[in-house]
Amino acid sequence: MRTLLFAQRNTKEILRDPLNLAFGIGFPLVVLLLLSAIQANIPVDLFSIEKLVPGIAVFGLSFLSLFSGMLIAKDRTTSFLIRLFTSPLTASNYILGYVLPMISLALAQSAICFIAAFFLGLPLSGNVLLALVVLLPAALFFIGIGLLA
Repeated sequence: MRTLLFAQRNTKEILRDPLNLAFGIGFPLVVLLLLSAIQANIPVDLFSIEKLVPGIAVFGLSFLSLFSGMLIAKDRTTSFLIRLFTSPLTASNYILGYVLPMISLALAQSAICFIAAFFLGLPLSGNVLLALVVLLPAALFFIGIGLLA
């Protein structure tokens, strides 16, 4: 219960920052749209949507390390992290409290990339769900880098 309350607090902090939403969700979509527009105007199949979308989704996940690092840095500068040390949270509660909201942001970000790709001509198949599952370890990796940095 303590972990979920701490994760809720971190979710609110993430959603309050418009920079997180702009770079986390908007920037990968802009890159996807720009590269799709480039592909539409060249005769070579350089940026096919089937190969482009998973790469853009992983590129978008790289912003998670920035967001998780910024969240912890903001907690340290406001002395919130020092006050958390007096709470009955364990180390796993701290880590899960920061990781759970980031995982949900990663899933939302990847899902939005694939939904936009459906409108750009990506065929609907089971590989899309498989790609979302395969993106989870990469998301955990980027979140871990952000928490360590």
